[in-house]
Order: sequence, then C-alpha cells, then structure tokens
Amino acid sequence: MNNSRLEPLLQAMERVSASAIYLVPGRPPCMRVQRRVVELDARSVSADQIDEFVRDLLFTDHRETLASTGQVEVLYLGQDGRRYRAVVTECGGKRTMTLRPLPTKVPTFEALELPDQVAGFARHRSGLVLTGGFFGSGKSTLLAAIVDVLNADPTRHIVTIEDAIEFVHRPDAALLHQQEIGVHVENAIGGIRQAVAAGVDTIVVSEVHDRETLNEVITAVESGALVFCGVESGSVVGALTEVVLRAPLEERARLRTRLARALRGVTAQYLLPRAHRSGRVAVVEILVGSPAVRGAIRSGNFQELPGIMHRCRGLGMQTAEAALRALQSAHLVSDEDAQLYLPQREGQSGAAPSLAVR
Repeated sequence: MNNSRLEPLLQAMERVSASAIYLVPGRPPCMRVQRRVVELDARSVSADQIDEFVRDLLFTDHRETLASTGQVEVLYLGQDGRRYRAVVTECGGKRTMTLRPLPTKVPTFEALELPDQVAGFARHRSGLVLTGGFFGSGKSTLLAAIVDVLNADPTRHIVTIEDAIEFVHRPDAALLHQQEIGVHVENAIGGIRQAVAAGVDTIVVSEVHDRETLNEVITAVESGALVFCGVESGSVVGALTEVVLRAPLEERARLRTRLARALRGVTAQYLLPRAHRSGRVAVVEILVGSPAVRGAIRSGNFQELPGIMHRCRGLGMQTAEAALRALQSAHLVSDEDAQLYLPQREGQSGAAPSLAVR
C-alpha cells in the first residue's frame, strides 16, 4: 500500500471523526466511527500492500521488535502534517495495521469534565500518584491534562517519559522536557535516573511495565520528587494489586510499606458514550492516600479500600459506582450503558484480594 491510497483513507477518517483505520489482508479498509466499524471502500487490502507500506515505515529496531514480540508501535506523519499512531501486528506470517490519529491539542480538565480531586493531585510537591486504565480508557489523555496543569506552574521542572509522545505540550511557565523511550532515552529506568540526577522535581511516566521500573519510580519519590505514572488496570484496587504483584512474594511486604509511605493517590477510569451527543465521558474512581488507606496497603488488606473510598467521600474519594451514578443523575450517560457496565464493576469491587504475607 502506497501513500496515494493511504492518504485518502486518512482524509476520510478525519471528515467523519473516526477513531481508527484497520488494514487487514483480504478485507476492505475499515474505520471505527463511535462504536461501529464501517468499510471505507470495496477494494480489499492485500498482504503485499501492507508489507510495502510497513517496509517504508519501520526502521531496523522496529523490525526487530516486531519479529520478537509480534507487534510494534510507531509514529506516522501524514502529508498534511497530522500525526498518527500506527500499530503493526504480525501473526502467522501476515501483517495487519491500525492507525489512530493523535490529538492536535492538549486536553484541559475543564474540557474532560474530570473531578476536581484529580487536578488536586498536581498541587503536591512530592509523592506517587498512580493512574489506572486499559488501552482506550483515556489514561494517556488524563496524564496529558495533568501535565498541562503542571506546565502552568513556574516553580516546576518536569520531565515526561513516554512510550510514544502523543500530546506535544507547548512551552509554558514551567521547565518541561518530553522524552520518548527509544528516541531520547533507552528505557524508562534510565529516563527516571537521569531526571533525578538532574534535580527534576516532577516526573510523569506513561506506563510502568516491570518491577525494575516500579522500584525506580518509588526511589525517585523517596528522593523527594512528585511522580505520576500509568498502570494497566481498570480499577483502583486492580492498579495497586498489579503494582504489588510485580515483586516476588518475599519482597511484597517491604514493597507495600514503601508504597504506603509514598502514595498520594490513585485514579482509575473507563469511558462510556455520552447520552445526548457524540463523544465519551470518563467514569473516574479516586483513592486518596489517607492514614486509613496507607494502613490497608501496608497490611495488604486491599479488600478494605472500596469501603474506605465510600466512607471518605469528603476527602475527594469516590468509587466507580458512585461516579457512574452521578453521571446518570446528570443525564450524561444513558441508563442502558450504565447498567451494562455496573454489574461487572460491582463484581470486581467485591473480589478485592488480600495481599498480606501470612
């Protein structure tokens, strides 16, 4: 597939505000518009066309990643200057590709209609804030909005360490450096260490993928930095559980103690369609690092956290169920969409694990 066919597809995607284009061998190009997948034209995409485009798109390190993991993510720059995230997947010798447009401007908390407490985490001078969410949950957008708030503070020296730079922040009152893994730093661990050595006071890590990165994040917090980082999880309890399970069993008690001492808060979110207009709205769960929360984390009794969030709403905490009910009351999400998701959430909340070492 050459640019002469791809570029009209990208233009069509922009005209209808589609969120993705899918290129699969033997099928016509498809795009996602809201929750529907729509064919763009009748001509099927061949494996040779995808291979041709991928050959021009990937560098040697990208090809090595694709060969070893079966998937690679790269940046594609359209002829009009628009940036796209291209995900190439290889399975059974065949390649598929998904292209998603990257935002042209940084979102604000007001535009995202996020709870005030989330922006409040940006007022801390030190500590750890975890941001949970799966792919497509708006986690990267939330972190970008937090960076936007931090960027307006002239007392901040900020470094972001991102798997891929999606939002390009303009110079503001703060001193801000955006670093992409594989481009500006070799990995997240090296980026965090460089930031701490340079005296950076605020670090934003797009994703914590392994135990070594987590250890470096907590070490940075213990050195006096404020660190925000993403975690692949759909709930507050799930995010904390995911973090603790990164460590071997014999090290988890110490990790929970360090985590309880460092933690300022945790958010987790998912997106639902808006009830009366296009777009989606975030359902945000919030945990604040209160003494009760720290005690539950230190002891490994994560099953206590939903009850604490319910009782401590005055501190800015809220469960996902409470957030969803509020959105229903404000008629921002439909009752049908809320009921589809609520039973799953209620089931998750009741299954919070105990991670205490017996």
